[in-house]
Amino acid sequence: MTPRSEVCTMVKHSEYMEAFFGVELNQKFEDTINELREVEENLKELSHEIAKLGETKEAEELSESVKECRAVAYENAQVIKDVRTFLDFYLKSDKTSTHIILERDAYMKIYQIFKWDGADVRDLRRWIVDLREICDKIGLNIRDLLNFKKLTSQPVPPELVKFPVYALDRQGYCLTGPAFDMVLHIDEVREQMDSNSNA
Repeated sequence: MTPRSEVCTMVKHSEYMEAFFGVELNQKFEDTINELREVEENLKELSHEIAKLGETKEAEELSESVKECRAVAYENAQVIKDVRTFLDFYLKSDKTSTHIILERDAYMKIYQIFKWDGADVRDLRRWIVDLREICDKIGLNIRDLLNFKKLTSQPVPPELVKFPVYALDRQGYCLTGPAFDMVLHIDEVREQMDSNSNA
């Protein structure tokens, strides 16, 4: 394989991964249920409005058309209600499917973390918080899933790793803390290290 074809293959693979991991399915299901609920109510309201319109018109043909439209609107609302009820029940009752979806969301978040560009460590912190919430739901240990040595966007100086510093952005801010949720500037980290060594 030529270098050019290797690059093309890597680009296609990256695009595929981003498309596959680009949506958090569990959240998407919940959003879909909420959207269906809104559509359901809107259609029912439309049905009532059409009924009122029919009461104000005398033309028999118009009245018949209004009745038909009302029936169609309400029928669609009932269909949407059935779909929403099913999805809501399925997500809450099928533990296996929910677990699989959350596992997939966890791997999506891990992929996002390791694609971090090193610009702002606060982005990394937010994604790790999201990952921790998912892990808590399915009984995974976040420490088993993350290897910060593979965050190659901005290598952490060896002397800071033991602080510990898990990641460093291009502005000199570090991700630290026992829960990977603290942000300190590299100068603050060095000051604390000096203070600890002199204590």
